[in-house]
Amino acid sequence: MKTGGSTFSFMWLEPAAVALRRMAAIGLNDFDVLLVPGHLWFDLDANSRRALRRALDADGLRLDSLNLPAIDLNLASVVPQVRDHAVATYVQAIELAAELGAGAVVVVPGRVSALLPPPRAETIARLTDAAGILLRRAGQLGCKLYFELHPQTPLPTTDLLAPWVSSLGSADALIAYDVANAVFVGEDPVAAIAAHAASIGQYHLSDTTRTNWRHDPFGRGEVPLPAVMDQIRKSGCTGTAILEIISADPLTDMGEALAMMSVDEPATSGGQVMFRPA
Repeated sequence: MKTGGSTFSFMWLEPAAVALRRMAAIGLNDFDVLLVPGHLWFDLDANSRRALRRALDADGLRLDSLNLPAIDLNLASVVPQVRDHAVATYVQAIELAAELGAGAVVVVPGRVSALLPPPRAETIARLTDAAGILLRRAGQLGCKLYFELHPQTPLPTTDLLAPWVSSLGSADALIAYDVANAVFVGEDPVAAIAAHAASIGQYHLSDTTRTNWRHDPFGRGEVPLPAVMDQIRKSGCTGTAILEIISADPLTDMGEALAMMSVDEPATSGGQVMFRPA
């Protein structure tokens, strides 16, 4: 199983290439890179994109995916102009991924209000139309789309997301399975991975509680991470496990997570599965 890191904690601090080199120094590769201005964005001209690709290749740095924060994008919006903007932005991400050698783009499948969402069937129809456009462009460029399990979408659980991804009818459509998001919405991540591993292209690993949505370092919440890792291995993971830890000291916390993941067998303490110290 490949183990990579997310640049989430670095996106307001420094360019993506700097963050990648710092994460590589602690043993990570196959990165999920956030797309935000000042970190990595579409304002790179063609020469700059080629130069960045050469620099990454020279340093042996591999991009597993590019990832647009979804706060400004909604593929399921009732407003056509908002959907058009989201589709166009994701198409740019797909094209940049192809130029930089990233194999995939992480896609948040729409956003809906928790107070009074529009009719579900209409929301899913709009989302499906948008996904179809993205998949056509992704297919042209040899790129996959990882639709993320996310609590603010109309498909917040794997039992909802997996059938929808399957309905798209494309081998390029897979799931980005975020274990913290799963626990926050009340899903059992071990059971979900066992049932849907074949549809998962990427795992996002961090910790959270059920009452506060977090992406914390391992061991600070309620995600059964040892059991999750055991199930990922049992399921024959062919994707990348991404450490998506949001922290003021991400290199230390990612390093500790790597040490925990190196443990072969989980230990049990007080009825809870715990990591043995590495």
